[in-house]
Amino acid sequence: MRAGPGVALLTAGAATTGIGYAGTILAGSAPDWAPWALALGTSMASVAMFVLGAARGGIHGRAVGAILILLGVLLLAAFACALTPAPAGEPQLLGLPRRLAVVFYGVGFIPLLVLPVVFARSMPRSGGNDRSDGGPRHGGGAEGE
Repeated sequence: MRAGPGVALLTAGAATTGIGYAGTILAGSAPDWAPWALALGTSMASVAMFVLGAARGGIHGRAVGAILILLGVLLLAAFACALTPAPAGEPQLLGLPRRLAVVFYGVGFIPLLVLPVVFARSMPRSGGNDRSDGGPRHGGGAEGE
């Protein structure tokens, strides 16, 4: 992946979040649109961090891009679920109120499980250690090298 889209997405996310905060500060209280701006900006910035990490690590592939797009959609959906008004007597999902469960699992738990696996599988395979004796590699020639 290239860093350019990640920088653009991070800039847009930061700007959107800043607009949400500025609107709240200028109005004296949160306008109806401000929480949505924060949710959108936070989602964009979070995905941008992964894009930048993938670009720095030299990770390429459409599969990684597709997973990151799905992550962005998942984050937006979880925040949207949290920001819409809750009906009375909302049922529970996995022992939590449904809205809390969607945010907890959608924003925290699922990405925590899925993203490390995606990035690990997309890393190039390497032999790891170039030393024939299996010891650690280090520079500088210390310790009798």
